[in-house]
Amino acid sequence: MQVREVNGTQLAVVTPASGGFARHSHDEYVISVNVRGRERVRLDRASFEVDLDEVTAYNPGQVQSCTTRTPGGTAFTCVSWYVRPEVLGGLVGGPPPDFSRPVVRAPELRRELLRAARHLGEARDGALMLVEERLTLLLLRLLDLAAPARRPPGPGSAPAPGDVRIAAVLDRLRADLSRAPSLADLADEAGMSREHLVRSFTRATGCPPYAWHLQARLAEGRRRLRGGQAVAEVAHGLGFADQAHFHRHFTAAYAITPGRYRAVNI
Repeated sequence: MQVREVNGTQLAVVTPASGGFARHSHDEYVISVNVRGRERVRLDRASFEVDLDEVTAYNPGQVQSCTTRTPGGTAFTCVSWYVRPEVLGGLVGGPPPDFSRPVVRAPELRRELLRAARHLGEARDGALMLVEERLTLLLLRLLDLAAPARRPPGPGSAPAPGDVRIAAVLDRLRADLSRAPSLADLADEAGMSREHLVRSFTRATGCPPYAWHLQARLAEGRRRLRGGQAVAEVAHGLGFADQAHFHRHFTAAYAITPGRYRAVNI
């Protein structure tokens, strides 16, 4: 089993030797998607099938087991995310809720969880912060699907989109495009938890802080390239780990390489 820590949670790629799981329980919430194979799950007294476009969400203490089916004798593999109750409580601003639906059909959320597992291998250029933001947003969307009756946040737990704290975070991000921000530092300066910062910032701007800052850096990169700066100089000046990282992000955002963009705009 490959396990990585993300903001007090654990994200694991699991391939059970037996092809399934015996009866067990966890102290954490367990959110999982299947990479290869399908499951027949027993959760407390309920039984259900889990397909490849579905996400499972089990509450702490629930007793679970499963048998699996895979094509051509291949090994069953899943990605599981273990979230402590206090992390979920911090996200909703109150007592941690129970998931009322243990399985939901959510292909987009499945893709997000698989993407997060892949990106954890990229420890450079703020990749971990980007994964943390994506996982926080994924958890919020999953709560809307699988725990729709949850209690809304209490007074003061999450600022409104126009909160002056979010405006201050935006000013901070605009002021320094030379390096990736620390989500912990931004949250401390804003006087809120990292989870509330991601949620409130996303409501106000449409994307979380690191993603917003990355787009601002890339937009500045376009301006500098049009001004004739060399690609390597732009990558260094905007705090990318190296020219290859700048190339990858720029090409993904604009469907053109930075070198080609520079050549056709100067």
